[in-house]
Amino acid sequence: MKNHLIIFLTFIVCGYNGYSQDNHNETIIKAEIETAELAEQNAFKNGDCALVLESMEDNITFLANGRRAPSKEIIEKFCKSIPRPFKTPTKSQLHTYPLTPESGYTIKMLEFPIDETTKVEEFVTKIWKKTDGKWKISHLHSTVKEVPITKVTTQKEINDFLKNQPIIDVHIHITKGYADSEDYNALDSDIDLAKIKWMSKRFDDNNIVLALGGGPMKYAKLWQEKDKRHWSGPRFPCNPLREQDEPCDSELPDILELEQLFKNGTFKSLGETSFHSMGIHPADERFDPYWALAEKYQIPIGFHADRGPFKRNMKETPNWNEDYANPLLLLPILEKYPKLKIYLMHYPGSYFKECLEIMKKYDQIYCEITAVSMFAPKDIWEPRVKKLFDEGLGNRLMFGSDYVGTIRKNIEIIYNLDWLTDTQKRAIYYDNASRFLELSESETERHYNLIESKK
Repeated sequence: MKNHLIIFLTFIVCGYNGYSQDNHNETIIKAEIETAELAEQNAFKNGDCALVLESMEDNITFLANGRRAPSKEIIEKFCKSIPRPFKTPTKSQLHTYPLTPESGYTIKMLEFPIDETTKVEEFVTKIWKKTDGKWKISHLHSTVKEVPITKVTTQKEINDFLKNQPIIDVHIHITKGYADSEDYNALDSDIDLAKIKWMSKRFDDNNIVLALGGGPMKYAKLWQEKDKRHWSGPRFPCNPLREQDEPCDSELPDILELEQLFKNGTFKSLGETSFHSMGIHPADERFDPYWALAEKYQIPIGFHADRGPFKRNMKETPNWNEDYANPLLLLPILEKYPKLKIYLMHYPGSYFKECLEIMKKYDQIYCEITAVSMFAPKDIWEPRVKKLFDEGLGNRLMFGSDYVGTIRKNIEIIYNLDWLTDTQKRAIYYDNASRFLELSESETERHYNLIESKK
């Protein structure tokens, strides 16, 4: 058995920004799971194997590098025989995700050095279930592998590279402000304006000269009004059940109003699409007027092209159908509207082959690699990005951030792809999106001047 399960569950962490907001109950559940995780880990480190076994269900599924332990007795023998004390990891990260009041999962990532050139990476996935008031592990999968140690890029290197580099971010989320956000709630008495100010500062700090983002009509209008770097538009469709989409009085905006907003330049984008999360087929005839409108005004459309996020509020997405994120479902739409300008979000995820197929068929379809490149193992997604270049499609890869507050992180992800040339990196940061959006020479010159003026 190969490592499919650990790969699958690692993708679960792609809980893209804004799909659901943590509430008080989730915080409590998360704390309970982490307490149980800590107790089990301490017992394992100390050799208290009886306590380790108590933390596991009797019918636990236990896999090590794809090999299944047939019984808890074998697990006990392993626990007792492993050499102690353990080496101290150079990196240890735990991600905890509540699913229901009685279930959740954790993903732990560890690194241990072997020598100057090689390290060991371990990914441990555990599914936790609460029975009779006690959290126990129902599934555990540990994957261990040796990997070469790559050169660590300094922040100064990246900063020097970015000195004269404008960046276009093709994936942000426009939402209301949240009063409990300590990132920005002190910036303005109006929490919505506070979030916009905070986001504008992130743009300033990271050379963002233009950003595409969708959200509720109210906030899509407000964000572009307060900061002209926003090429905003409506979430498509918006979800009346989802907090991030508030206010959402109707799944689809009034077509006459939307055309006027496109025509006068207030709105300049459409999406991110929500077909998968709402369980609506992209080719549903209700969307035809909107595809026609987007084609008429050459509006860029951000299509969610991955099965995730797997962490979601089930009450907000009762009709979830991940099959509707398959980009090949766009083919009949493109036959009717062949000049649609579409970019595929989360390219190196579960539909990467389908993304390549449709990009080869239509030259105007571009892509970005957000979320998957930040959360999934690099040895899974990086070869898929290389494949994009091998297929001659690398000049259609654009920069995006997706998660609020992760612009710098995503900049570093692109920069640290050491097989890319400097020219290719700069193209991803700006040139490819500039071509996709058909920016004029004067707009491009203004963007570069904007960065120059920061010196």
